[in-house]
Amino acid sequence: MACALAYTGVQAQAGTGSMYGQPRPASEYAKDVTGSVSAGYVSRYEYKNMVVSPELNNSGVFNLNGKVTMPLGTSLKQSFGAGYSQILDGRLDDRNQFDAFWSAGKEVLPNLTVGGGYDLVYGGLPGYVAKTMNKAPHSLTQGLRAYAHYDDPGHGYFGTMNVQYGFYGLTGWIMDVEAGKRWNSGFSQKVDFQLSAGFGASTSYWGSSIDGLDQVNVKFSAPIRMNMMDDRKGFRIVPFVQAVWGGNTRHQIRDYVGDRLIDRFQVVGGVNVIYNF
Repeated sequence: MACALAYTGVQAQAGTGSMYGQPRPASEYAKDVTGSVSAGYVSRYEYKNMVVSPELNNSGVFNLNGKVTMPLGTSLKQSFGAGYSQILDGRLDDRNQFDAFWSAGKEVLPNLTVGGGYDLVYGGLPGYVAKTMNKAPHSLTQGLRAYAHYDDPGHGYFGTMNVQYGFYGLTGWIMDVEAGKRWNSGFSQKVDFQLSAGFGASTSYWGSSIDGLDQVNVKFSAPIRMNMMDDRKGFRIVPFVQAVWGGNTRHQIRDYVGDRLIDRFQVVGGVNVIYNF
C-alpha cells in the first residue's frame, strides 16, 4: 500500500549490519516475530504512487500504519497489517482511508522472497472511483496480490514487484515496481541514504479499456536511526522527497470518470516516525 507504509525499506533495512559487524543471512529472519508501527505526514495524497489532482487534495495526508511478520509453518512467513490515512482537504467522498492486508511468502533464493496475499482498501482514490462509477454500493475495493521482494543487506540493493488483481469495487490488473540502493551517508553513523525508482501500470483496473502506464517516480530518503545499540530495532525518523510523473492512463481515467483525478507532475515530501520491534 504506497502509502500504506510510506518507507518501503523499513523491514528490509533491519539487516543491513553495515556498522555493527557482518549482516545476518536473510533466511534467519524467517525465524523471528518482527513488526513496525509508523506515523507520518505526506504533502499530497497519493495511491500506489499516483498523485491526485489539487482539486482532490492540496494540503496533504496524515497516516498511521502497523505491520507484523511471523512464521507460518516451517518454511513460510506471513505478514498482516492495517493503516489509516486522513486526507486533509479536497472533494473525495471519503477523506478517511482504511487499509488492511495479509500475505504469505517463502524465500526461494538468498534474499529473494515470493508470495501472495489479500488487500482491502476503504475510501481514498480507489473507493472514490468505485463508488462514483457505480461499481460498488460503497467505497470498498478488494484484491488478490502476488509479489516478489529482493533485499541484499550486505550490499544495500533492494527491489519489489507487486501484481494485484482487483475483484471487488475495481476489477482488473494493477502492478507496481520499485528498485533502489541504500548506503551510509558518510556524515553520521546514524544516517543512511536511500535512492529508488519505480513505475506503475494497469489494465482495465480503473475502468474498461483503460490500459497503460499509471506513473513513474524517483524517491530519495534519509533514514535517521535514533538508537545505536541494535540496528534491527528501535526508532527511525525518515524524511523523504519524491518526484512523480503521471502516465498516459491519467487522461483515460479523466475521460472515463468525467473529472481530473491524477496530477501530471508533482514533487511530494514528508516524514515518517517508525518503530521497529
